[in-house]
Amino acid sequence: MKICEEKIPPLMVFQELFNENVLFARGINWLYPDKTEEQRLMGFANISSELLMTGKTLGEYLTDAVMYSKSPLFAAIVKEPTEARKKALAYDIALIKKIVKEYTASAVKKALADIAGATADYAALPEYESGKFTLTADRLIKFAQKNGTGDFAKYKAFTFRGGKLIPVEHIDPIRLTDLKNYELQRNQVVENTIAFLNGLPAQNALLYGDRGCGKSSTIKAILNEYDQLRMIELPKAEIAGLGDLYAMLKDIPMHFIVTIDDLTFTQDDERFGILKATLDGSLSARPDNILIYATTNRRKLIKETYADRSATDVNKSDAVDESMSLADRFGLFITFTQPNREIYFDIVRQLAEDMDIEIDDSELTQAAERFALKRGGRSPRIARQFVDWLNARIELGLDY
Repeated sequence: MKICEEKIPPLMVFQELFNENVLFARGINWLYPDKTEEQRLMGFANISSELLMTGKTLGEYLTDAVMYSKSPLFAAIVKEPTEARKKALAYDIALIKKIVKEYTASAVKKALADIAGATADYAALPEYESGKFTLTADRLIKFAQKNGTGDFAKYKAFTFRGGKLIPVEHIDPIRLTDLKNYELQRNQVVENTIAFLNGLPAQNALLYGDRGCGKSSTIKAILNEYDQLRMIELPKAEIAGLGDLYAMLKDIPMHFIVTIDDLTFTQDDERFGILKATLDGSLSARPDNILIYATTNRRKLIKETYADRSATDVNKSDAVDESMSLADRFGLFITFTQPNREIYFDIVRQLAEDMDIEIDDSELTQAAERFALKRGGRSPRIARQFVDWLNARIELGLDY
């Protein structure tokens, strides 16, 4: 394979690299004699700018491209790595390794200058770094079997919107160790999640309780504890698409937790019936690789209106029964209540210790109580906000 003279043979598994990736489609593929010199110059510039923009060497760039490839054939190889499929993958890996080795910036510039009719000063073009491509077919398969393929290998969290999964670029880094007290509640979620990840029976979970007590934080922290777990945020407005989401995820060899935050419904909200049927009641079963974790601040999931409060006892009873019929479909019902004064102080002390804040305990608790009174109550969230505020005041030498 003479660079910039003989075209690179087609890839078998990662064909999308040639067709869609800018480094190939408008880079390497523009370096040949059948292109104009202006196109060849632009091809080299596209390679350099793509690598400079990503801050990667050519080897690192192509390593990422294959590790996070959305190729259907690669997904099939990972799921069932037959000898024929593994040979196809090994062929592509060897070819990509050859590209990285031979298509160095200096070699490409020399080859371009040697093309008949070339007049540009190729030596003056800025160089890119080639680096190395060290992946093997077996290592790539093992990586994908553990981490998934495509966006599922690259991202841990997604939002389901408009029938599509949108990757979350930057997830909340909170860990379980950042959450103080409420061990009983968190342990129930952790144990259920571990059972799920090990293929054992696990339950959909409803985390109920007061605002700011760690319901959503517990779920987000779970994501950061387990590499093999993926999380899908399902906005309430998208609940009608839950069945489509199930169909999208059921054949992917990974574990997914679908999260619904602040779960409440108004009377006659059709999403209530959809969720109830999807949880338990429809003909199609929930896929084994999916759980739902939801949070709510309300014991009754259906909001009560003035008209409801004026209704007869029979109607009130029916409304309560209907609301509970959804809550009952969650195998785990975990309650988070507001901390009393001493528990609030204990949370504050632990958070202050984590941030290396050293002040007299009486000063700390008095300031924490004043802060809580101004915020209208005590909660783990208020404790976190107080300690962050306190740390900033101390660093700036301000009163607290």
